[in-house]
Amino acid sequence: MRILDDCPLCRTALHPHKHQHKGSHLIAEFEVTNHNTDQGLLNEVSQIVKETLEIDTVEVVADKGYESRKDILNCIMNGVVPNVALKYDREERLFSIDFVENEISEEEKNSTDPENIQKCISAGVLPTFLENTSVSLELQEQSCLSCFLLNEDETVTCPTGNILTKLSTRGKNTIFACKDACRQCPNKCTGSNSFKTVSFGPNTQYVPVRMYGSPGIKLNSIPSDIPLNPFNHNLDRKDAVKRKVVLKIRPDISKLKDRKCLSEHPFGTVKWYDGAHYLLCKGKEKVTAEIGLSFLAYNLKRAINMVGIKKLIEVM
Repeated sequence: MRILDDCPLCRTALHPHKHQHKGSHLIAEFEVTNHNTDQGLLNEVSQIVKETLEIDTVEVVADKGYESRKDILNCIMNGVVPNVALKYDREERLFSIDFVENEISEEEKNSTDPENIQKCISAGVLPTFLENTSVSLELQEQSCLSCFLLNEDETVTCPTGNILTKLSTRGKNTIFACKDACRQCPNKCTGSNSFKTVSFGPNTQYVPVRMYGSPGIKLNSIPSDIPLNPFNHNLDRKDAVKRKVVLKIRPDISKLKDRKCLSEHPFGTVKWYDGAHYLLCKGKEKVTAEIGLSFLAYNLKRAINMVGIKKLIEVM
C-alpha cells in the first residue's frame, strides 16, 4: 500500500489561479491507494480535485508514471487539461477522433459540461477551456495522393518516410505495419483509429493511398513507370472516412519542471518534518486517517507561515 505523491495525485493540483498555488504549496486533495502503478488514476482523482476546489475545469501535471492514452483522453473529455510527461511519444501525443457533424453554438463551446465538451471535439471545434493550453485540435479531410513503396530489403516505406516491417502473411500476400509510426503520425493515411496495415502481392511495387490533412513534409510519389489503376480499391472505398478529428497534446516543459517543486516539496516536507518515513497504521481506512492528519498539520503550518495566526483565525 502506498500514497500517490504526484501532482495532482499528492494531491497538489494546479489551482485555477496558478500563481497563487505556486506560492502556497498547499495540498488540495490526497488519496491512499493500493494500485501498484499510477496508470489510469489521473482522470479519477482530477474529478475529486474539481469537487474539492469547487471548480468546473482544472489543469493538472503528472510525470511519466501516469502515461495512459485512454486515461489522458478521458481527462480532456471530462474537463481536465492533462500535462503528462511523454513516455511513448516523441514530440506530441496524438488522438484520432471520429468526426460527427454538428452545429456548435457559442454556449456549447463555452460549456464545461462533459457532454458538450465531447460534442464540440467530435465536431472539430476546440472547447473554450482548452484554448491557450497544450491541447490543440485539427479537422482533417482526405487530400493528396501518395503511396507505400516496397524496398529491396523486403521492408516498406510509408508515405511520410517511416519504415514498415513484415507483420504476417495472407496467402501469397505479405502484410506490413509499424504501430509506433502510426501512433505518432500527424497526417495518417487511414480513417481508422487503429494502426495501418498494408498488403503487398507477389508483383506489387507500390500501394496508393489518400492522405488526411495537409502534410508539411514531402510525401512518396507514385512511380511514373507504373501506371495508377483507376479502380484501385484503396482509393475508391465507399466506406472511406472523409473527415476526421485529430487531437494533439504537446508537453509544456515549464509546467513539467514546476511539478517537481509543487508536488515533491510538500510530500518531502511531511516525511522529514513529521518523521513520516513509514506508516504506523495498517489497512486503507486507517492509513487514510494517518496521512490525512499529517497533511492537515502541514497545511496549517504552511498557512500560519504565510498569513500569520491572527489573520488565519479571522478568516476561519
